[in-house]
Amino acid sequence: MEKNVKEYLAFKDGRTKMPEHLAIRKELTGVLFKNKYLEFFTRTTIFPPIVLHLSISTVLFWYGIATLDIPVSSGILAFLGGIIFWSFAEYNVHRFLYHTETNSKFLLNLQHKAHGIHHQYPIDPTRLAMPPLPGLLLSGCFFLGFWFVNPTYVFVFFPGFMVGYLTYISIHYAQHRVKSPIYGPWKALWRHHHIHHYVDPYVAHGVSTRIWDYVFRTMPKRKSNQKATAPLDV
Repeated sequence: MEKNVKEYLAFKDGRTKMPEHLAIRKELTGVLFKNKYLEFFTRTTIFPPIVLHLSISTVLFWYGIATLDIPVSSGILAFLGGIIFWSFAEYNVHRFLYHTETNSKFLLNLQHKAHGIHHQYPIDPTRLAMPPLPGLLLSGCFFLGFWFVNPTYVFVFFPGFMVGYLTYISIHYAQHRVKSPIYGPWKALWRHHHIHHYVDPYVAHGVSTRIWDYVFRTMPKRKSNQKATAPLDV
């Protein structure tokens, strides 16, 4: 049995507090690539992806309504459907791609570069959102997939999907850079994500909403709430 799965089983059996590859490091940040140019493209502040994707989504939605003659009411419904679908995709990618224990070197490398580095350095402000270049490539793949399903309504559905994504990265950024709010529902959402990082990375997969954790029964146990303390809340 490989080390990665052994660590997972040790954690689930209560023999260790956290799998080593997801444990928090003392340093603020870590390096993914020795090449400085590759490393540069793995970092971003929160604003460039928001401006980029919001601009593209606005143009696409306008094109769908103004040029393709999609009825405004239908366009709004498709837009809202895109937001809901994003939340479902967010949960499933986080749970079944980023936190699937495996001995595959390819998948482990992908997990580490896309997500594991964030678990190791959770308050690094340059790794709380996907940088513009890989973000464009990945969002382009999603657009193409939706286009094959419906080449017309993709222009109003995809902007909703991306607004869901932008909501997610904004909330996620705040969860790691802003102290837990006093307002109950927001405080619960902050605590939910802090449990995922600081107590049990195999529960609480939803970031922008807890709905899918309720649906798929991955809500954390109540006692976990007493253990989840983020650095900014200390």
